[in-house]
Amino acid sequence: MIALDGGSRLRRIKLWILALSLIPGGVSLVLASGDYAAGFALGGAIVLLNFIGTEQIIKSFAAGGGAGSALIAVLQFFKLGVTGAIIAGILYWDVVSPVSIILGLSALPAGLMFDFFLFPTNKRDGREL
Repeated sequence: MIALDGGSRLRRIKLWILALSLIPGGVSLVLASGDYAAGFALGGAIVLLNFIGTEQIIKSFAAGGGAGSALIAVLQFFKLGVTGAIIAGILYWDVVSPVSIILGLSALPAGLMFDFFLFPTNKRDGREL
């Protein structure tokens, strides 16, 4: 396993998402396949922005209570609906290759998999997070 000297799991997962969407996109650009590069970039951006938004919503949900929690849940569903509409629009108007957008969107599960295998526990101040 890889030694861990600080850093939160959320920060590492964000870096994994960036790497897993930007590196294949960069390789696609070098190979002069702009359609695939744009798909990787769009997919990675959608995943990263949703991940950051979800992280903030969960933090607000944990801190609040009552009617505020219901509003946060509604905002989460609204965010997911907007994301679905953006992805559907990208695929409908054939902006990028469908395969590349799916591969770009797979950056989150791949990032989670790599992070959990390489950093099975995240310890700070002697307690497991």
